[in-house]
Amino acid sequence: MSEATTTFNAHELAGTNRRLADKVIRLLGSEEQFELYAEDIVMDFPYASSLSMPEHFEGKAQVVNYVRELNKNLKGLTMRDMKYYSVDGAPDTVFIEYSSDAPTPAGNWYEQVYVNKMTFRDGKLVHMREFWDPKRIIDARAGVYDHVAK
Repeated sequence: MSEATTTFNAHELAGTNRRLADKVIRLLGSEEQFELYAEDIVMDFPYASSLSMPEHFEGKAQVVNYVRELNKNLKGLTMRDMKYYSVDGAPDTVFIEYSSDAPTPAGNWYEQVYVNKMTFRDGKLVHMREFWDPKRIIDARAGVYDHVAK
């Protein structure tokens, strides 16, 4: 295979994975989203410990359980300003930057800015590392945060 063909294939794969990343984000909490998860998926939330939440979920069953619980608390979540970035030399990796907002069960308003690093293998999400501001969660919950899915 020539270098030009390899470069084209990597570019094509990166585009496919950007589209998959978009689906993962937009289908939050749905069975369609869960179908995009690999059996050995890992999700990491580096700032979650500041809210006494687990930072690491491993395996499809554990990740699906976490996302289902999370989705119950984020009814009406809308996402906007989606920006997708591929990584040269790593077509399986996609970075996503976006904003979201949602009403909270307590009647407050939740607004957040996210950065996600997603890695795909054979059309499935195998790793997601999500960064967000814990203070925005605390503020939306009027200073009280009861974590989900230990």
